[in-house]
Amino acid sequence: MRKISRVAFLLTLFVLSTICAEAFASVDILNVRHWTAPDHTRVVLDLTGETAFKVIQEDRRIYVDLQGASLIEEIPPIYDINQPAVEKVLLVSLPGGGTRVELHVTDNVEANVFKLGIILDKPHRVVIDVMLPDVEKKESEAREKVKVLKNKVVVIDPGHGGEDPGAIGRRGTREKNTVFRIAEKLQRILKARGYEAFLTRKGDYFISLKERGRIAREYGADIFLSIHADACRSRGVRGTSVYCLSTGGASSEAAKLLAQNENLSDIIGGSENGNGNGDSGPIALNMLQTETINRSRAFGAITLEKIRRVNHLKSSRVQEAPFRVLKLPDITSLLIETAYISNPREELMLRSSSGQTDMAWAIAYAVDEFLPLSYPADEGWCKAVLTPERPSGTGSATYRVQKGDTLERIARRNGTTMKALMEINKIRSKNKIYIGQRLNIPSGYEAPAIPSVYVVKRGDMLERIAEQHDTTMKALMKANKIRSKNKIYAGQKLKIPSDTPPAIPSVYVVKRGDMLEGIASRYGTTMKVLMGANKIRSKNKIYVGQKLKLSSESPVKKRPARPSVYVVKRGDNLEEIASRYGTTTKALMETNKIRSKNKIYVGQKLKIPSEAPAEPQAKPLVYMVKRGDRLEEIARKHGTTIRVLMEFNKIKSRNMIYVGQKLKIPYV
Repeated sequence: MRKISRVAFLLTLFVLSTICAEAFASVDILNVRHWTAPDHTRVVLDLTGETAFKVIQEDRRIYVDLQGASLIEEIPPIYDINQPAVEKVLLVSLPGGGTRVELHVTDNVEANVFKLGIILDKPHRVVIDVMLPDVEKKESEAREKVKVLKNKVVVIDPGHGGEDPGAIGRRGTREKNTVFRIAEKLQRILKARGYEAFLTRKGDYFISLKERGRIAREYGADIFLSIHADACRSRGVRGTSVYCLSTGGASSEAAKLLAQNENLSDIIGGSENGNGNGDSGPIALNMLQTETINRSRAFGAITLEKIRRVNHLKSSRVQEAPFRVLKLPDITSLLIETAYISNPREELMLRSSSGQTDMAWAIAYAVDEFLPLSYPADEGWCKAVLTPERPSGTGSATYRVQKGDTLERIARRNGTTMKALMEINKIRSKNKIYIGQRLNIPSGYEAPAIPSVYVVKRGDMLERIAEQHDTTMKALMKANKIRSKNKIYAGQKLKIPSDTPPAIPSVYVVKRGDMLEGIASRYGTTMKVLMGANKIRSKNKIYVGQKLKLSSESPVKKRPARPSVYVVKRGDNLEEIASRYGTTTKALMETNKIRSKNKIYVGQKLKIPSEAPAEPQAKPLVYMVKRGDRLEEIARKHGTTIRVLMEFNKIKSRNMIYVGQKLKIPYV
């Protein structure tokens, strides 16, 4: 009986070992991916199942033997990475079954290999982190030096990155990319103002939640801002939300769900200790922590007030939730969900450079109000972004004070300081300005020169290089004969195309796929002008090979004939009516005995003065740029061209317009 039991046990053991062997043999390597951070390179292997591995490190080689894993045909056996930590990755089938992953590495590296299970859309993974401890030490020491300077420090944390894409919109917009661009713009604005501003990540790579906090502490941050984009199954949900840390429960069910999702970032992105919270225990509610949360709540309220001007708010109150990334006991910290990437309209806003810039400026204004600099900045807010208009041959521009203006706001808007404004205009108190007052804007500002050649740095992306140099990715690729946006490398020299519009030929030959609107836009004219010059009755009546005359003169909007009486319509204002008919607001008010320019009503009949006003006849109409506006649309709306608008307003790039900017619309 004992012999039979022993045989049965051996048979069972044999069957189990056979099943395990078959299970290991059935594991396939589906994909090999890699990301590079300044202090490490990560290689990720996607697998169809879990498998055991063995790690061997010899000289400048790291071998990871995957038991029972096999390569599928689509996987290339060699990957040239050419990064400081990892030079090359080779995949080799082992004689007895399994696959060897061979990494060619540089000197003085450390390897960390670990497994990750299935989560969301991620399969089983084996993660190989090759770290550069010397680089990590130098970066840490550099951050500590910033802390010693005792300046105002803002650390900006673009959420997600690398293995963790965050939320993804219907158009394929990835949260990790769009929040990174907002963070970069915010950093540039704050640096121009005079703050010390730093990013937790400088490219598309993964950083654990614990590491993000450590970076903020090493910098000695006064403010920590984690930038994100929200998502929801319902496409109708929209708006911005601002969160601070809660050591207890969340302030709402939505906040609780969001915190749970964001706290999964380490598991999705690939942290070895992702299942833990990285803390020895819950945060103690001591006096320091309570004070920090109160400061964060106050800062959040200011941030919501500023963002309200550029985007709809989902909630007008600061929400609270136990976000692990905000667990910084002595640093004022916020998590900003800028918009819903799942909402079609807000996804477009997050994708657009103007939308990202508006959001960055709103957050920057909140930082300036909550954490003002203890000294006036030598250069105003606008140095990195805007160029104030100045009449040629004069040392300064002038600005007319409007309702709601403050001296500080005027200084920021015109790229100068409040002190300089007060000195040049002999103002003794910052509160002593009045509506209609003309202020001289001091000279001395020069726009940053755009280089003709840019040397690609590690972590650069073509799209970001294009944004930084006020051009498009398509123009960059064309100028440098690049076929794929991913085919750039560190050290490569890229020609930066100038933004000067191409010379307009006298005749254009229609090609297959051409549309009249596209031809008009390409050559800085309007569809209406093209149709008139070529006697085309319908915009669809063009054909391949047709020769179209291109007007060499830029069309401008003609002033309407001056009537003797004008009937006020809804939405009219006195200043616009005066501009439209070549007169002045003052002349209109005197002729019609109006005491206040706001005292007009719908249906009112206004007499239009027949005599020429003292001001020039060609006074332009003024248009204030709104969120989402493009120069092309503004030109089309007012019957002119991009070229004319840019020349008339001294704009160097069609992308350099901003919310609240006043554009002059020319008349003849």
